[in-house]
Amino acid sequence: MARLRAENISQRLLGAMLVIVLSLLFISVPLIFKSHQNYQHAQLSLTEIQSLRAVAELSNKISRERAPSNKVMSSTPEDYAQNLQELVEYRRGVDQHIQSTILRLKETGFSTEAIEIVTQLQPQLQQGREAVDSYAALPRSQRNMEQLDAAILQMFSAWDASHNVLKNMVIHSQNLDEHTSNYYTLILILADLRDQAGRVASNVIAPVTFKQKMPDTNLARSLQTQHQAHYLWDLVNTVLPEQDKTAEFMQLHDKVRTDFLEQGISTVQHLIQDSLSSRPYGLSGTELTKKIVDKFSSVVNLQTYILDYSLQVAEREKLQAQRQFFLTLFVTTVSLFAALFTMIYARRRVFEPLIQARETILNLSQGSKLEIAETLQHGSGVDSLFTAIRKLESMLQQRDALEFQLKNIANSDALTGVANRLALESYIRHLENQPKKLEKLGLIVIDIDDFKQVNDQYGHMIGDKVIQMVANILKAHVRSTDLIVRYGGDEFLVLLEQMNDVEALSIADQIRRDVDKTNMQVGLAPDLHVSVSAGYAIGGASWLELFHKADQSLFKAKAKGKNAVQG
Repeated sequence: MARLRAENISQRLLGAMLVIVLSLLFISVPLIFKSHQNYQHAQLSLTEIQSLRAVAELSNKISRERAPSNKVMSSTPEDYAQNLQELVEYRRGVDQHIQSTILRLKETGFSTEAIEIVTQLQPQLQQGREAVDSYAALPRSQRNMEQLDAAILQMFSAWDASHNVLKNMVIHSQNLDEHTSNYYTLILILADLRDQAGRVASNVIAPVTFKQKMPDTNLARSLQTQHQAHYLWDLVNTVLPEQDKTAEFMQLHDKVRTDFLEQGISTVQHLIQDSLSSRPYGLSGTELTKKIVDKFSSVVNLQTYILDYSLQVAEREKLQAQRQFFLTLFVTTVSLFAALFTMIYARRRVFEPLIQARETILNLSQGSKLEIAETLQHGSGVDSLFTAIRKLESMLQQRDALEFQLKNIANSDALTGVANRLALESYIRHLENQPKKLEKLGLIVIDIDDFKQVNDQYGHMIGDKVIQMVANILKAHVRSTDLIVRYGGDEFLVLLEQMNDVEALSIADQIRRDVDKTNMQVGLAPDLHVSVSAGYAIGGASWLELFHKADQSLFKAKAKGKNAVQG
């Protein structure tokens, strides 16, 4: 009978071990699958950004082709041959880039966009080039401003076709999520900004070349382009996440403002004023092209930086996802082998001795004194069992202590050490079970005055020091039974049990005065002075009612001019 019981327990243990192994597999396989999906996601993101970059660079080259085209169409007879050779060589480079881009798009799954380049972009570009060549081939006596402007507009259409390809790529991207969409959007914006930079001068080059008054349509296009350039420049700074605004980005972004938006556009504006005032233009068409090209090189530099940076981010995320996948695979494999080894070891070294000890105890309970003595003499593992129980008891005590520490950490604000909103929610649930406590519960809502200015002027590190200083003053003025909560970034709640209006006003005003007379000596902020405003209320039918009354009091204190207390 004892042997049957032992075999039955062993079978149950074997079944339990199989369940554990299957459970580990059930947990591990989805983790491996998820990490592999993340790796594929990162790989796809990198591939798409590389393809987007290729099309963006192609779009830039097509936009920049207007510069040598304009030089050819507005050049003097002496410079015509040299400018024409420059245009021919530049076109050759654009054509090579088109072919390499088509090949890349086909390889990376953007077949539709590759076809769009062949069927729409290339024909539009060819029409633009034919318009330029037709104009350049005309005898100078037969040329006029309208023909030159029409050729320039035809080249605009070529760029529009390239930009449509870029937009369609973003629309059809499979990896477009909240994180990557910022970079995709920036690539679109910067391609547009680069082209608008070129159009600023192209819109007026025809009347400048022929030294004629600018038509209203040219003026309207130029002014619209200038407005669009300013808008896109602001949009770049808005779209890029704050954590990605490096010192290099800020420097390049500011250089666009100084070199292009201020100096380059100013050059065009002077020419517009010359036209409106019927004065001779200060530049020829060729001189305008050369001068403006230098000014919007800062736009190209900013775009190149963003393209490089987005590519680096994608490569970094791919590498991180790859490492995560292999780490998950490794940890899962090790965990399975460790679980198997542990279960086999536990069966042989723990469970089987326990079964033997159980059978021994049963035998002892049914045996004679002589059998008991013999059993104890050979040892039954009972001492080891009691030792294990004592160790387990010690581990449970350690666990309880750890849980207590973790609970305190979870309920405390990391910066100030006071309670956080999680602790407040627990306290509110406690109040709901004891509504009578609300009748004499005092609540003070404290807000640091003009705290945003401290952060803006001195930085968030100094701002954190200010928050810590205010929290320390609060701790010095409340009882151990009271609760201080960091409710927001610079807002604190003080909950005072068994309190009346006079006492709450006294405590709140003392806190206000102590903060007001404290000058901080911190880094770049010598003698930094801050103040607080406080609103208080006593009792309410519910926590929400009490909080609303105190919050309204704080609003009134702020309205009084801040550094004030209001009940």
